[in-house]
Amino acid sequence: MFTDFEKLRKKIDLKCKSLHAINEKYMVCKKGCDECCMNFNLLPIEFNATLDAIKLLDIKINSNSAPNACPFLVDHECQIYEHRPIICRSHGLPILTMDEEGENWELSFCPLNFTNTDEDYFEAEKCYEQDVFNSELYMINQDHSSLTGIDPHEMSDLHQLAERYSSERLKRK
Repeated sequence: MFTDFEKLRKKIDLKCKSLHAINEKYMVCKKGCDECCMNFNLLPIEFNATLDAIKLLDIKINSNSAPNACPFLVDHECQIYEHRPIICRSHGLPILTMDEEGENWELSFCPLNFTNTDEDYFEAEKCYEQDVFNSELYMINQDHSSLTGIDPHEMSDLHQLAERYSSERLKRK
């Protein structure tokens, strides 16, 4: 049921690994850095695939996390790192997205990174083109929604994922 999503995630992981290698001398992100870790919305395909992947794991959840914080971040460590959302996989990288008018690329990156570069550094091949992958994710989500009957626009956040995980875990006991 999640084959296409898993293929996309692997494709994104390969791209991100390549971009990390290209940009590593300008990046300070490392294990323990959690400046970018926050509560994100997930499409149904990503919510369900992540829940399916973690439901049998013994995961700590930060039940005291603020509404905008990631509940899977415990002691500066992601508890679902292997199965983390797609957006989390690109953290730290220079990210290109199309503006709302669809006319210009916009660049964003963690302010801790790329402090010794100028705008000329950011050529397209050094950046994560988020909208390209989001388009593919959108199509996979549409297919998933057709199969499951779930509204493809029904977004759930990481706190809802943590709640469902906890509920599933209680059922197993």
